[in-house]
Amino acid sequence: MTATTPSILDDPAFLTGDRHAGYRAMRDAGAVLVVGDPDHPTHVLTRYADTQAVLRDTTGRVQPEGQDAPPWMAPGPARRRLRANMVQTDRPIHTRLRGVVAPLFTARQVEKLRAAAAAEVADELGALTAAGGRFDAVSQLAARVPRGVLRLLIGMPDEDWDSLLRTQIDFLMIFSPFPLDAERHARLDEVSQFYFDYFDGLLGRTTAPTDLVRRLLDAEAQGELSRDEVLSLMHTVLDAGFETTRTSIANVVELFATVPGLLDAVRGDPALVTPMVEETLRLRAPVQVIPRILTAPFTASDGTTVPAGATTLCALGSANLDERTFDEPERVDLHRPNAARHLAFGGGLHHCLGAPLARIQLQETITGLARHATQIAPDGPSERFGSLMFPSLATLPVRLSS
Repeated sequence: MTATTPSILDDPAFLTGDRHAGYRAMRDAGAVLVVGDPDHPTHVLTRYADTQAVLRDTTGRVQPEGQDAPPWMAPGPARRRLRANMVQTDRPIHTRLRGVVAPLFTARQVEKLRAAAAAEVADELGALTAAGGRFDAVSQLAARVPRGVLRLLIGMPDEDWDSLLRTQIDFLMIFSPFPLDAERHARLDEVSQFYFDYFDGLLGRTTAPTDLVRRLLDAEAQGELSRDEVLSLMHTVLDAGFETTRTSIANVVELFATVPGLLDAVRGDPALVTPMVEETLRLRAPVQVIPRILTAPFTASDGTTVPAGATTLCALGSANLDERTFDEPERVDLHRPNAARHLAFGGGLHHCLGAPLARIQLQETITGLARHATQIAPDGPSERFGSLMFPSLATLPVRLSS
């Protein structure tokens, strides 16, 4: 069945708080929730089977048929950036862009970056524990751990890190499934141009390109990539490599600080590090919804038909908590046999290319926390960004005992 617009999707308490009860209510209401403008509705898929099916559908689209950007996005830097963004393009452009960088992101290739991830974790945790163990787990840990790996991939100097991250949250508006107002659109254009200029300047002063950058420049020289695509792919590696990793590391710390016995369990058995990664991703998917446009009618698990051409939101956060797929889905279970079936990295043609690297950084962070901490406790109220798609922690004060 379908359900009409649920106010919960606009409820600040839902957007900034624990979404489990809200998602449960959505799944109970129906497999498909119809929201937004009645003349141009959006269909929200709430359950695992339907979400997985639409993500795997190779005929589905990211942009409307015959278009390379949302109709509401005016010409300008943001539209230029989106049209060259691997994450937001359809075939054949998506296939071409992904094909250039995919060989560098296989599980075997990214394993070479594990040592850098482990070293960054050790350095950050060592400094934090030496300073007394009270810190904001977002700004002082989660936002810093990805730096070592991204430095090796892109080649940006450490002194540029803070300026790159200051505009990152605003850039995420480019993924909005809904139209932006004029003020936000102008800000998105501004930050998109900032990243174009930054990476163009970085290329201009780079004398020893990284393997990734060299591959991009070679592809440009051979006519496989435009300059906009080179710059966009560099930014995509930074954007995806930072945002989802930062979010997930903060979520790991939050779970350790709030779930009794969880840290002790991982400390007592290193084999539980990988299950901890998968349960964190399942319970706290860094990207909560992914838009898709159907090119054929879709019949959901409860018999509801979503028409061809409809815009859908695949609610990954809800699907990962679907009791039809996961037993006691709202509980952390480090022995869950199917935890890795979560959809935190999407699926199908657009499955997250950086998933193996994200897992490595999470594994090393969890290992480092288990090594440095005997207890992690909240040290004040935390805050989340009120984004439907990216509800990452903004602050997470904790106290680490070693």
